[in-house]
Amino acid sequence: MKASKKCPHCGQWSAWTHNPSDRCDHCQGLLDPAAFERQQAQAERKEEEEKRFSVDLIQINPDDSALVKFFKSIGLGFQLAFVGIVSFILWLIALLAG
Repeated sequence: MKASKKCPHCGQWSAWTHNPSDRCDHCQGLLDPAAFERQQAQAERKEEEEKRFSVDLIQINPDDSALVKFFKSIGLGFQLAFVGIVSFILWLIALLAG
């Protein structure tokens, strides 16, 4: 099933695959600029959320000395235990709240 859409820029009809980045065959303008802007905003929000909610854990590098690896492992263990306890407490609060 083929679809076509009238270009908001030049008024000509063009083939449309319901993709926000589809362009007019005549003037190369976006056929659905509002959907394209929504898609861009959604991608930006997703990227910002990934940055905001990411947990920065201690990285153990292969070229670290044995002593540094040992202390980083201990720090990583404390870090993971803390995240686990806080997550459990938040889950418990959400469960009790209903």
